[in-house]
Order: sequence, then structure tokens, then C-alpha cells
Amino acid sequence: MSRNRRHHKGPKVRSQPPRKPRIALIGFRGVGKSAIARRLAEHWSMPLIALDETIERHAGMRIEEIVKTHGWQHFRDLEFRELSAAATQEKVLLDCGGGIVEEADGQPSERKLKILAENFFCIYISVSEEKLLHRLRNLSRNASRPDLPAADTPENLIKVFHRREPLYLRVAHTVVDVSDTNVAESAFRITQMFK
Repeated sequence: MSRNRRHHKGPKVRSQPPRKPRIALIGFRGVGKSAIARRLAEHWSMPLIALDETIERHAGMRIEEIVKTHGWQHFRDLEFRELSAAATQEKVLLDCGGGIVEEADGQPSERKLKILAENFFCIYISVSEEKLLHRLRNLSRNASRPDLPAADTPENLIKVFHRREPLYLRVAHTVVDVSDTNVAESAFRITQMFK
């Protein structure tokens, strides 16, 4: 399977999932990770952890409240804690937030990248930049989806995407481009990889 439409330097796609079936969906906001994850969890009868929702449940507040009250680094620390806990499960499908690869200052999160690479079969859910921009412009505001530190405009989000994509690719075992598909077809493509 092609890693991406554009050429990227980095490690080759790893062909085999880890022995223990822990799968993580990674990628930017608006690409459909959560909807795809729900389909896959149902298809595989696999426990699903939506990382952002788990953080909110354990913290007793929404992400935007966590950030407003305690700051972005506290949220990234909570994210690391929940990711570490998920990595101990024997079987899990993990739906990661778009910022899983970073720390609060926008720098690569080596601690989280290490856990992802070593404990999960990481699937980068990718879309073309044109499609991503279209989705971001039409993305309805979600109360549980916090604003980024910079102004949360589609154009600024694309800059964040450019910063994060090399990190997604760095830990991805494979890339699934869903630019031309709906949720059902995207999930089907992924299930075929594991036959």
C-alpha cells in the first residue's frame, strides 16, 4: 500500500502488526478517525478507546476546560498517561486525537511517539490537503474538540497539519488514504489489510 501521495523520507512501512493486537488510528482532526474506529471496533469485536473521551471522563471535565484550567501541557501529560495505560491492554483499538504526536509547545512528543511505535500497529488515516482543507472549513464545531493555541482557522490548521504529518508518518506502520472514500469503504479497506 502506498505510504502517501507525496514523497516522504522516513522508515519503510512495517509489514506485520505487533504480536498483541493493539491498533492505533492516527491522523489530523477532521479525517474521520473516530467514525472509522467505531466501524472497525464493531467489525472486529474489539474494545475501543477514544483517547480524548477517556481523558475527559477520568478528568471529569471537557478538554477545553482542562486546557483553560490547567494549561495545554497538563492535557498532554494526561494524554501520555492514558496512552501508557492503553498500551498495557492485550487487545485494543485506539482512536487518537490529532495532537497525540506533539507536546504543548508543538515539539515532537518523543515519549508518546515511542509508546505508539513500540506497542501499537499504527494506521495513519490520511487525506489529500485539498480534501482536508475542505473538511476543516465544513467541520461543525464540537464542544469536546478544543481550539488549538493559534487561531483555529482552516488555514492555520493546515500549518499545524504540515508540522504534524512527518510525525504521523514516522510511527505509521501503514497509511490509508481516505480522500476518495466514505467511512464504510475506509473501514473496509483497513479490514482487508488484516486478512
